[in-house]
Amino acid sequence: MPIDADPVRPLKRIEAWLAREHPHRLPLFRPETAPDTLRRVEARLGTTLPADIRMLYAAHDGQPEGAPSLYLNQRWLPIDVMAVAWEDLCHRHGDAAEPAEPGNSGVPTAPVWSTGWLPLFGSARGDHYCVDIRVRPSGPIIWFLYDQPERAIIAHSITHMLERVADGVTSGRWRLDEGYDGFSD
Repeated sequence: MPIDADPVRPLKRIEAWLAREHPHRLPLFRPETAPDTLRRVEARLGTTLPADIRMLYAAHDGQPEGAPSLYLNQRWLPIDVMAVAWEDLCHRHGDAAEPAEPGNSGVPTAPVWSTGWLPLFGSARGDHYCVDIRVRPSGPIIWFLYDQPERAIIAHSITHMLERVADGVTSGRWRLDEGYDGFSD
């Protein structure tokens, strides 16, 4: 994997910034995910995780309860919680990898859900930032709003998304926002 696809480097920068600026808000991340847990979750998902997602979870198993949300109002989900959220979304929406029914214009609409999307981040209301694991290294980060049909792409990759936060906090464009209870621009 190319060095620029390392999602752990921006995590270290974010954590260092938080330790300097808001040490009372630590810990930001949970300890690493055990290798047997990674294998068990991959079996549950029916696929091998892309190397960058494996690297991310090998470094940390998401965020603990009470930690500031890593990206706007969404916390990075521990791997077991991510797998449960994925199963729930698959159960609710089925395997809708194909676009939904054509709209009034006759043009197919965006898919409601794809089994190839993993909900890495989640909010209390059921929104998720999902990574498309059908692309290797992992693909775009998709904003899944439970009550909206749009599926915006917010970053090229998980590394790009995390670098946005790391660059933002170190430059002062992002901050720890109490309203979001997390990092925000």
